[in-house]
Amino acid sequence: MITRWRAAGAVAGVYGFFLIFAQFAFVELMRGKGIDAAEEKLALGAMALAGIVAGFLTARFGASARRLRHALVVCVVAGMVAPILPGLAVAMLTGAALGIATVSLAVLLPTWGGVVWVGLGTGVGYALCNLPWVFLAPPELQSRIGAALAMAALLLTPAGAVDPGKRIGGTLWPGLLGFLALVWLDSAAFFIIQHEREMKEGTWGAAMLWRNAGLHLGVAMIAGLWLARKGDRWILPVAWVFLAAAAVAVNHEGSRWLAGWLYPVGVSLYSTALVAWPGYSRERGPERGIGLRAAWLFALAGWFGSANGIGMAQALHHVPLGFVAVSGLAVALATVGLQQVRSVVAVAVVLLAAWWMSVEPGQSESVDPVERGKQVYLEEGCISCHTRYVRPNDPEGWGPPSNLAEVRKQVPVLIGNRRQGPDLAHVGARRSAAWLREHFIDPRKFAPDSPMPSYDHLFKDRRGEDLIDWLMADQGEALAWRIERANSWRPDRSKVSLADGGALFAVHCAVCHGAGGRGDGPLAMRFAKPPADLAQGPVVYAQGPDGIERVIRWGIPGTDMPGHETLSDAEVLALAEWVRGLR
Repeated sequence: MITRWRAAGAVAGVYGFFLIFAQFAFVELMRGKGIDAAEEKLALGAMALAGIVAGFLTARFGASARRLRHALVVCVVAGMVAPILPGLAVAMLTGAALGIATVSLAVLLPTWGGVVWVGLGTGVGYALCNLPWVFLAPPELQSRIGAALAMAALLLTPAGAVDPGKRIGGTLWPGLLGFLALVWLDSAAFFIIQHEREMKEGTWGAAMLWRNAGLHLGVAMIAGLWLARKGDRWILPVAWVFLAAAAVAVNHEGSRWLAGWLYPVGVSLYSTALVAWPGYSRERGPERGIGLRAAWLFALAGWFGSANGIGMAQALHHVPLGFVAVSGLAVALATVGLQQVRSVVAVAVVLLAAWWMSVEPGQSESVDPVERGKQVYLEEGCISCHTRYVRPNDPEGWGPPSNLAEVRKQVPVLIGNRRQGPDLAHVGARRSAAWLREHFIDPRKFAPDSPMPSYDHLFKDRRGEDLIDWLMADQGEALAWRIERANSWRPDRSKVSLADGGALFAVHCAVCHGAGGRGDGPLAMRFAKPPADLAQGPVVYAQGPDGIERVIRWGIPGTDMPGHETLSDAEVLALAEWVRGLR
């Protein structure tokens, strides 16, 4: 019995680390350090490649509890180092360690107990990651929580062996097809919901996370019992029904509450089957055969499926119904079961159809949303109040000086008539897309005396998102310039400040951080990551001399925290002193 409990703990630790760190916190850490989009894609691609290669090498040379423990040690190190040095090296270490750990775990699980315990471990892993203090934590804390989960898996890895219990699985290629379709659909839907304000609030806002944790735990345990008694033949279609219904429901405001219940059910059903499938299959064969099944499964469904699901969703604002249907066809083919060659052809057809379905209705790949956004900028008359030309020695820190020769090449030239509002050249280096969206909808929430009107009407269709895409595309070298200036900046403390820090906080900060600085302002849940709790939580980006002053003045690149370029040094100092008083 002890071996079975420890096996469940090892599953929870390994997959908890994968979910909260590799899929979530690591990306946020890179963005917080100012790593650009190209470097981010390189790092994530390297993580996936390292995971795939390490998985197949583990299958080739054999899995063991010793190798699993070594891989978990690397996971612990990666989780602890990533907040300091996120990037390519940590990504490759994480990928390689997870490749070894997941394949080793798949091979060893049948020797540690029945599939019911796999359901318990999977449910605990998902439940832990959905606890509010974990899901809403800053990425630095999530990284350390991931390291703690890997450490728990390391300590709980069993040494003994017991009766594995009932076998569940079917043939190789249909199973890979079904899991690939479900992971792809899950990853795309999660990314879209997480980055669309209304969808996120309606499905898994902060108040709903406890419910989600309970659903994941309960349904995963039910899935383990299901697999032990009935096998896996019908669990994937049922999981797809829940995910598909959630994807349809989340696209409509009135039914998003239903998606919040359906989505965790579908995810826990297929995830439990995915963890158990390689080791408990009827055709599992010798240890090497289990390892190869696991390596193929995690390479195609785990790494390839999740990465491409997220990639497909980058420019989408709803879950395409066509893709939901195609994923259902793939799951149906997998359930019926096909010969190997036919299944390979089916996989190719599904991938091609998914790519085709990724284009939103009414659009084609030749239509550039950035170009449409430029037209919205012109049509709405933004040029009347905003410049897009940073002058040499600009005192407000909008970015590096504009190149006049390059500006003159624009058609039309968008220098602007007057700087009545902030300069918008390279604004994507200073503000996140989520912040821009909220500002366009209600500018006076951020600046009570702002003369800027609301542009809420642009978000009734695609125009608002297109405008943001255009503004975010013009970052150029401004992000690196901004990070360099922020790191070398020091406030002028030579003058006595008469500014009221509390009044400044109420105007500039309370809308997100709340009146008491606890991260509970009116807009707190409108962002992918809620604002920091300045009164009690860790303020990891504001360490060192002048750390809080620097964050107030320059913001945190890659996050939703903006800079306050128009505040004087005296006002920044007064505001920083007031924030310190909160603690």
